[in-house]
Amino acid sequence: MTMDDDAIKISFIGDVMCEKPLLNAARTRDGLYDFDDVFVNMRDTFKKSDYIVGNLETVCAGEEKEYTNHLYSFNTPDSFIESIAKSGIHMVTTANNHCLDRGLSGLKRTISVLDNNNLEHIGTYSSPEEQEEPFIKNFNGVKVSFLNYTYGTNLKINGVVINENEKHNVNLLTSQRRDIELVKKKKEEKSFKSSLFKGLFKIISIEQWIKFKKMLGLTHNRAYSDDDVNLDNDYLEKIKLDIKKAKKNSDYVVVCMHSGGQFNKKPGKFTEYMMEFMAENGVDLVVGTHPHVVQKHEKIGDMLAIYSIGNFNISPGSVYLINENLPDYGIMLHLYLKNTSNGVKLDRITFSVLKMHEDAKGYVRTYPVDEFMNQLSNKKEKEILLDNVRKIYNLFTNENVEEVNLQKEYNLPL
Repeated sequence: MTMDDDAIKISFIGDVMCEKPLLNAARTRDGLYDFDDVFVNMRDTFKKSDYIVGNLETVCAGEEKEYTNHLYSFNTPDSFIESIAKSGIHMVTTANNHCLDRGLSGLKRTISVLDNNNLEHIGTYSSPEEQEEPFIKNFNGVKVSFLNYTYGTNLKINGVVINENEKHNVNLLTSQRRDIELVKKKKEEKSFKSSLFKGLFKIISIEQWIKFKKMLGLTHNRAYSDDDVNLDNDYLEKIKLDIKKAKKNSDYVVVCMHSGGQFNKKPGKFTEYMMEFMAENGVDLVVGTHPHVVQKHEKIGDMLAIYSIGNFNISPGSVYLINENLPDYGIMLHLYLKNTSNGVKLDRITFSVLKMHEDAKGYVRTYPVDEFMNQLSNKKEKEILLDNVRKIYNLFTNENVEEVNLQKEYNLPL
């Protein structure tokens, strides 16, 4: 229970990542990896929550499957999971676009590593029976259901197609059909341009190509939009059934949804459709991840829609980032629930603003912004931090305030 009152405090953090710069920086002299300091500045904040949920944006498929050496495909040492568990995070969502970065074997091994570290998880499963069972936590009589779905699994990069007997392994919002068609079309076209790039990337990496474009002052990346409303009724019916089971057996239903256009501050049409769908089917709260930047919140009927809480620990120096959209800031969302004589009630929702900092070696540490301010001695850096927090605050709350004081938590206007 939280110390300040009798409310249950459930908190959500964004994408928990381990990109190549952090992986290299975390390697110790004895060849092992130490990720504890990624989380060390968050431990006091974590202790104030009864339950913390994060989105695990990598797999742990084992060293034999090659650790991350690609800009958009991840595999991380098991010690990353050990550090997450030690930090005070209780549960991770695993249905996201990176869950098949090392195939189904990598997905299943990741589940085993999470289990071995007593870290709860939802979104990917080893058996149909596990997928069918709703994940419900009982907090002193307050029963909360957690569901997790992803828009896709990076099929265009990893080539992993899920067959009918494997559909239980990943909770999808829609089928892979569209991506399969796009990959097939691309193979059939074999255009001069695609052949040229295929040959180029045999010589240099995608990372080197992006650095070259940036050096020439060319556009190195763009904000994507998920405006293609690609739906599949079979998947929608499955989600409806999941929500129905969750509502029957709990007081409050949370969906952790992985979708949206990357680096886009505005939600796309697909995510907007899915938010409406969740609201129509009785979900209480949707917490979004994937865009890698903070997006707005809104009420849809009785449901609170959080479109994106951004990152927890992306590498700020990654060459593909669109830095002006502030991917190195994230939201930690706090849900306060009370068990009253009239049933479980939402007491309030607050949020903290987080800042990611990358040192010269590439090691990433995440701070609450007020504590990060204490690390700064340069007046200009402090002014930039305050202005960026104001931008994040206005974007998330849909307000337009001219000044924001640094606080541990801000009230979210509902």
